[in-house]
Amino acid sequence: MASSIRALVVQPPFVQPNAPYPAAFYLDARLRALGVESEARDHSIAAWRALHSRAGLSLAFDEAERRLSSGEPAPGDEATRDQVFRYLSNRDAYLREVGSLADFLAGTDPSYGHRLAASRDLPYGARAEALLDALDGELRVEDAARFATAALNDLGDFLAYAVDSDWGTVRYAERLGRSGGSFAALSRAADTGWILDRIYKPIADAEFAALERGLPADATLLLLVTIPFPGCAAGALACARSARRALKDRVRVAFGGGYVSTELRGLSDAAVFGDADWLVFDSGYSGLEGILASLGGAGDEALHRTMKRGPDGLVLAVGFPEEDDANIPSPARSVLPTASFAEREKRDRALVASNFPDWRGAPWKDYVGAVDSANPMHRLWSDAKWMKYHLAYGCYWARCAFCDTELDYVARYVPADIDSLMKAAFAAREASGVSGLHFVDEAMPIPQLLRFAGRNAALDRPFHFWGNVRYDKGWTDGAAALLAARGLVAVSGGIEIATERGLELTGKGVSFEDIVRALLAFRRNGVLVHAYLIYGFPGQDARDIVDSMEAVRQLFAAGLLDSAFWHRFVLTRHSRMHAEWKKGKRPGLRPRETPAPENANAAAAFAAAAFAAAAFAANDLSFEGEELFEKWGPGLDAALSAWLEGEALDEPLQAWFEDFRVPKPSLAPDLVDRLGRAAEAALDAEPLPESARAHWIAGLPLARPAKTKDRVELVWTWRGALERLALARAEGDEVVAVIRDLAARPEGMDWNELEREPALGPQLGKLRGRGLVATRPF
Repeated sequence: MASSIRALVVQPPFVQPNAPYPAAFYLDARLRALGVESEARDHSIAAWRALHSRAGLSLAFDEAERRLSSGEPAPGDEATRDQVFRYLSNRDAYLREVGSLADFLAGTDPSYGHRLAASRDLPYGARAEALLDALDGELRVEDAARFATAALNDLGDFLAYAVDSDWGTVRYAERLGRSGGSFAALSRAADTGWILDRIYKPIADAEFAALERGLPADATLLLLVTIPFPGCAAGALACARSARRALKDRVRVAFGGGYVSTELRGLSDAAVFGDADWLVFDSGYSGLEGILASLGGAGDEALHRTMKRGPDGLVLAVGFPEEDDANIPSPARSVLPTASFAEREKRDRALVASNFPDWRGAPWKDYVGAVDSANPMHRLWSDAKWMKYHLAYGCYWARCAFCDTELDYVARYVPADIDSLMKAAFAAREASGVSGLHFVDEAMPIPQLLRFAGRNAALDRPFHFWGNVRYDKGWTDGAAALLAARGLVAVSGGIEIATERGLELTGKGVSFEDIVRALLAFRRNGVLVHAYLIYGFPGQDARDIVDSMEAVRQLFAAGLLDSAFWHRFVLTRHSRMHAEWKKGKRPGLRPRETPAPENANAAAAFAAAAFAAAAFAANDLSFEGEELFEKWGPGLDAALSAWLEGEALDEPLQAWFEDFRVPKPSLAPDLVDRLGRAAEAALDAEPLPESARAHWIAGLPLARPAKTKDRVELVWTWRGALERLALARAEGDEVVAVIRDLAARPEGMDWNELEREPALGPQLGKLRGRGLVATRPF
């Protein structure tokens, strides 16, 4: 098999340009482990850099001028048309500078920042102009990255206005790939979209032409195309079509990724199989091995969590769990179960725990950071190059009402093997020089974080890292302090609706008091914090939204949040709340075009029929009453934009809503302050966790003579300050020896063992919080 199959794993355009999206590199690592000759390619960054080059941008200007000269209607309103002509007037300047702007943000031309700060002749549009106005016209070297980002975003506006309306900096034709979109529309975008046709197609064609020339006569290319988001679905089709043009029947194509797993589970339109031979769902590992076995002659029975075109021309779903939506009967879809399902699931579980990428083939020098805010937390997503890993597959909570808890990527919780992760990350850093890790877990489990931090502390050069968490009771001051000392930079997590009623509605499993305490633990230890927020949840009213907004304002004012983002709630077919509605447990929820269920069986039957009738993408659902929330978005966004910059925190909430009246918040104006004071006291007096582990995270203590000759003074640094402790000379020497031994142990020591130390035991209370921390065992 390995000698007759070559593999190429591709990330199609477009995803964020600051770092490689991980799925292609995970699959590539697995293929190589199986002995398959494989390579990973990031076509997204390749296309982005080609577009933001002199050659690519020249083509775009040519196209815009052609459209204007041919009499095509000018885009937008008068102000938009003026901006387009402004860009066209600056054509030569943009062509001269675009490569340097991109290289500067990629970190390969740092001195260009001085050029940006010194020049008064740079081209810019509305975004760069607004930044200059905010800076009073004085651009410092420190502001150069923000200006370069604004200038490239200006070009993005130009491209969307005048060349290709489907363009987005990190997505393409996203509206066509979303739920409710048709395959036919997405297919047209793949063929006729200007950026895919003129920028991406030449890149893909050159890649596959070279592969065709180098492919042995008896070999087949297995092309795996990962589609994490709707915004790269059209790019995936363009990629597959380029491969088929070059390699004809010598290529077989599989699509997979988050978009496939969420949106295409109820697929009944087999047209997509004109581009892909298979759709692979969920983690993809057993599905990939099934495809390799099938190519080796094992037939369709070898497939796992996979769809293809069946012999009758209809969609064939193979190897899905019995209760999975892919198994819902449909006139356009047939189902083939597999006898070895449980064995394959067990193997898949082992692989999601142990397979990690070394990022071979990732063009790290090409990735481009974007600095669109001065807020340090807000910048983490786009301003640096991160290697993306996971500490666990799935979510250890998996009960939030709005989340896709019915799908594998949330429902199946599998902790990662930390040794395998560390081995891969270390090899990747040796090749790339990148030391930052972004854990893309649904929520990083605290025990896994502590295990990773222990391994990390043992390295000569530790990694720094961040990722998603749950703001729950597990976040003690000791845990936050230890992780901060061992590389934790920031956390992001869902608060969703920041009131007790909202937390209960959404099934978060925490109280607002728990959240404040967790946020305070992070703040005390210097960890940046981001909150995900939602509005428009079924059952919310105006008072609920205002109260949540007021709580968020207080959290910012108290310094407990560094950044946040409001998301308009979207009901999904695989969420817990929709599953409950099908069982008759949420009678107040009314998905559009559904009758009020008389009982659970009626609701479930209707939902199944509606899903089976959905031809293509079908995860997002409309529901009655959602239109009432449309008016809230601009005000909520404007308020957050100010608050995350530390501005307008004393403005009344009504000031953000000019077009309608909002109720006054019912929360006490000092709610967060009171909860914060209580949390501060609780963290100061935090009891020892059961079976506590002790860790030393301060500078090493030194003993120096005290004024009394039989005593010594221990001195050590703790967060920039010099700490002192006076002891008898004999005790001092012993305490120094034990603490130095403790500091050398990344796994820490049993707290009870330290208490039994004759000299150190009586001093533990004085040392805790001054470099000595306690965590639960891990």
